[in-house]
Amino acid sequence: MDDSRMMGHMFDRNVSSNKHESASVFPLPLNLIALIISYLDQSSDLARMCRTCRVFHYMTLPQLYANVSLRSYDYIRYSERDGRPQGCGMASPFSMGLNGLVSRNVAGYVKSFEVCGEWKEYELQEHARVGRVPDGSMMLSCLVRVAVEKMAVLDSFSWQLSTKMLPTVWQGLAQKSTLTKLTVKFPSNRHPRPITVVPPIPSLQYLKITDIDPLCYADDISSLLLGSKNIRDLKLHWSPRMREAREPSVHQATYFGKVAAAHYQIPIRTIAIANLYTHHDHSSCHDIFDNSGLQEVSFINSTGGLGDDGSNGFMDEPNWRKPQNQTQPKLKMLRFDKVSRQQCEFLSNFTGLERIYIIGPQITSKTHGSRDQQRSNSNTPLPHSPPSTSSSPSITESSNIVALKDDYIEAITKNHGSTLRHLLLLPQWRLTDDDVAVIVRQCPNLEQLGIGAEFGNFKNLRLLVPFLSKLNALRLLGSPDDATFANKMRELDEQGMHEEKIGEETVNREWSKLRWMELGGDDLIFEIGRREFHEREGKGFWKRRVKKRPWEDVKDIDIWAMDSLEI
Repeated sequence: MDDSRMMGHMFDRNVSSNKHESASVFPLPLNLIALIISYLDQSSDLARMCRTCRVFHYMTLPQLYANVSLRSYDYIRYSERDGRPQGCGMASPFSMGLNGLVSRNVAGYVKSFEVCGEWKEYELQEHARVGRVPDGSMMLSCLVRVAVEKMAVLDSFSWQLSTKMLPTVWQGLAQKSTLTKLTVKFPSNRHPRPITVVPPIPSLQYLKITDIDPLCYADDISSLLLGSKNIRDLKLHWSPRMREAREPSVHQATYFGKVAAAHYQIPIRTIAIANLYTHHDHSSCHDIFDNSGLQEVSFINSTGGLGDDGSNGFMDEPNWRKPQNQTQPKLKMLRFDKVSRQQCEFLSNFTGLERIYIIGPQITSKTHGSRDQQRSNSNTPLPHSPPSTSSSPSITESSNIVALKDDYIEAITKNHGSTLRHLLLLPQWRLTDDDVAVIVRQCPNLEQLGIGAEFGNFKNLRLLVPFLSKLNALRLLGSPDDATFANKMRELDEQGMHEEKIGEETVNREWSKLRWMELGGDDLIFEIGRREFHEREGKGFWKRRVKKRPWEDVKDIDIWAMDSLEI
């Protein structure tokens, strides 16, 4: 069959009305129907499409099961519509979903699989006394492994349950040649569980492990790091308990010892470290990363800033200095929450950064979850692993941090200004008009900007910011030590001034790309829309539509998303 006839058959085949069916379907080529279905992103819409007809069922089913997320709750939830318990007559939706993956022929469509939430375990004290794993938790791990083994195209797996992932699941994941992304969260409670020597996953490219605590669960991931030769993105998050308690229970050799002994360097592209509290061992864990391709670095609540002990932490102060025999770093993104003079010198040793995020104190909680998530989060936290917090610096440390403002601005603008696209500075650094002028002049390609400003800077900001022709998101941060600016902005907001003034000031062509603006807090975020024509007192004028938006609308924009202690 020649190409023309083949193309004709493809476009001629369509879904047409059937005389044996009471309902007819608008005739469309199958390739157009597939294109339309590809734009559906709600599982409810995809489920309805599957129930429409046989053709739609076969075309939609792979997309419906491509991304599966099962959430467990430690209490019975009731329907808001009729008050009936969810899963009435059967089991919980979590269990029924897992049963469907195991018993039906749909697991083969799954590309991304996540299990999360609270898993309730019974008779923990008795099982702990005899050193046994509760049967419910063991059966859970067995079912998850069976489901994973049936997922022929599994690309991403995430374990976010409040119970530990047992060895049987690790062994099942190690056999998946298609798995490239793995996220594992360790629970914060302490109950006897078998220690796992995690096997390598050769196809793995992205690894994220959170809430690591060697006194809770001492699983050995060193073989995983050594044997998974394709890892490019590595994110390790330790429980903040050790740092807050000054407990030296973390040893680098436990995680990187096998890598160092084999003289292997992990060729990472992205690395993120959070809450690491350990003695830096130069002898046993030296040069374990191949930094030639390193592009993104994040260090959260780890040593390298004012008030920290330089001997404790993965990145101690000497490591910020560039060795004489090392080539210039090729970093594109740097994200951290600790500042120091040594780090400022490090920024001056190379060029080419495109994104810099300096995380400030978390003034307000950005927990904007659902009612059920809030209920789950409202439980009394266990004392073994408290939530990650950023300790408030002392008055002396605060003054030292403020004193570093000029050095950081000079290092950033002089060495990275021409390539910089995103810049988030500490809210403690209240920028003067001269500081803003330097940033605008030296960083003409900025697309997202977050700076500390005062009400008195507004006049010059209106003159300077339009020179940033690519700017689409602007954050004017409130000071954590003085709420005057934020309170003034909220007072003007109550009078409805922000929508009016922002709409008038941004109507000119220089502001055409600006879409988002924050004025002093995450409750003062505004979306700037298209130009509209208005009339007032017989005179016509143009202004842009401005509406106040919740934080949820901007949580995925980098200048807001990166301003957190999460990795």
